[in-house]
Amino acid sequence: MATIFPILWYNDSCRNCQIMWNGGWLSVDKPMFNTKMARTLRMNPKLILNVIYSFFLNLFHSIRSFYRFRVFADFGSTITRGSGARLIIDRRLYLGGKYIGDMVHSKSSVRMYRDSVFHVMGRVKLGPGVGIVTGPGAMLSIGDNTYITASSVVYCANRITIGRDCAIAWNTTILDTDFHHIHYPDDTENELVKPVQIGDHVWIGCNCTVLKGVTIGDNAVIGANTLVNKNVPPNCLAVGNPMRIIREDVEWKA
Repeated sequence: MATIFPILWYNDSCRNCQIMWNGGWLSVDKPMFNTKMARTLRMNPKLILNVIYSFFLNLFHSIRSFYRFRVFADFGSTITRGSGARLIIDRRLYLGGKYIGDMVHSKSSVRMYRDSVFHVMGRVKLGPGVGIVTGPGAMLSIGDNTYITASSVVYCANRITIGRDCAIAWNTTILDTDFHHIHYPDDTENELVKPVQIGDHVWIGCNCTVLKGVTIGDNAVIGANTLVNKNVPPNCLAVGNPMRIIREDVEWKA
């Protein structure tokens, strides 16, 4: 498997350059290396290295047009692709960042096995320590304006779809597989993989686990520490282990 270099810089066009600096954006108009830019580089010299990494990362993998810098990541975050794996980025993929302060220092990673697809359908943010894995031939898609915060894991063995405008809190695990076969006395066994579907504008609280075969409807809210092992209707609040629906017709705002 070939590892993509980590990056920390993004350029949306040749006319305006932007640098992520201490969790915020610093816009720099042409010419790039003016006095303001020089001061910034003196205060944070690692930016120079990150600019070089980001250029070669996008160039190496030719994500759409490399000069558009489709991937934007903290230094040390990685993307690994196997043979035939495809990373499709409609707009921008962020890896890392200070989404919940300084409580997590590990780096984000995306690991794609052979012939798998990871489709970023807009702007998607993966916080520090987030791990994304797509198994051989699997298909993972994440919608526009969705973010997954620190130390969460998405393991896609078959198909996982996450809608747009979703908020997935830290230390959440989303799986579409049991990983192991279970044999029963009647000579049957468990179905190893089942697709997971998460709708639009879904809020999943911290420390949740979403298991295979689950569908979570649009605008649903999943309370912290919930084991989601069955479907959640739209506009419902689900909590607990075992999970139960405690409210209907709910709405939430970011």
